[in-house]
Amino acid sequence: MKADVLVIGAGPAGSTAAAALAADHEVVLLEEHPRPGSPVQCAGLVTPRGVPQFAMGSVLGRVKGARVHSPLGYTLSLESRDPRAYVIDRSRFDMTLFERAVDAGATAVSGAKVASVCQGARGVTATVDSGEGRTQVSTSMAIGCDGYRSETRKAAGLAPARHMLTGIQVDLVGAELDPDYVELYLGEKVAPGFFAWAIPAGDTARVGLCTWRAEHAPAVYLNRLLARPEFAKARRTVSYSGKIPVGPGGTARSGRILLAGDAACHAKPLSGGGVYTGIRGAELCAECARAFLASGDEAALEGYDALWTEAFGRELVKAFRLRRVFVSLSDKKMDKALRIFGEPSLLAFIQERGDIDYPASLSTQVLKLAPKLAQFSPQLIESLLK
Repeated sequence: MKADVLVIGAGPAGSTAAAALAADHEVVLLEEHPRPGSPVQCAGLVTPRGVPQFAMGSVLGRVKGARVHSPLGYTLSLESRDPRAYVIDRSRFDMTLFERAVDAGATAVSGAKVASVCQGARGVTATVDSGEGRTQVSTSMAIGCDGYRSETRKAAGLAPARHMLTGIQVDLVGAELDPDYVELYLGEKVAPGFFAWAIPAGDTARVGLCTWRAEHAPAVYLNRLLARPEFAKARRTVSYSGKIPVGPGGTARSGRILLAGDAACHAKPLSGGGVYTGIRGAELCAECARAFLASGDEAALEGYDALWTEAFGRELVKAFRLRRVFVSLSDKKMDKALRIFGEPSLLAFIQERGDIDYPASLSTQVLKLAPKLAQFSPQLIESLLK
């Protein structure tokens, strides 16, 4: 099989890239699972930026605030008059984007596992195993959107993520949650190296957590979390797990290979979310791919790193610095920091100006409003001011 562009992975990033290119170019879109969006490996909380208008049918609810529970019992409440995030049906969301790519003209192959990706002087060749046997796909270039286990990233010779989070989540029926709020839980005994969450999703609640360098398996911490009163009478239905790579590298490109989404380590270090950055990165991949296919000059692909760095890369770098400070805090210091964030002037500023996709962008202003935050680590000052 031959094409202009090979897109590996039909999640939100891959389907976005394929849809953007398929009208004018031969695009092959490969998905390793029988159906895009399944199995689900996402909490399904996405900012409005990450949900295109044509995919609004996947929205199950709108969240206006969050309650952050410290390890020592303090709760910080963040509120907004307008929705700050959508709760989506991730399977339906992915399928909507996939169908749009197919409607645009992409040749989609599901149940296609990429065994290897090889880059040569004239293009990229992938060896693919599917129900029809082993085949090869030869293209002028490739866009890798194949997640944290990316074969495309390996072929590009790029280093793995600096931090790999391990996540687990269950769907509960009968949990006692406020439908307008996400609940977040912090602490070394709750979710070491990250946090736990409870997200209202229509008739169910999504309850999960991620860990990093933890003493126990994630399931141990999840069982502790589910012992809380708000979950005690709930019934488990579906459970799922996965990993999130955080800590962007300096490049998401090698020759004629571009990467987007988790394959590029573009998940947000403070929240683990990757839908918005994945879709935005895919749009930028498509922009560079169009220029390359029109000119045949690989220099057109070299600009990709500058584009994603400008769009969200600087935020990822600063957020990763903040993450390093976060994981260094003891439970006592974390509780104290949350209480500072709860002081009226700082809380009002965060509620008015806070941006879930760009939380680190306000770091300098936050430090000016609350210089006491610098007491927790000398690194904090450097992280906020760079």
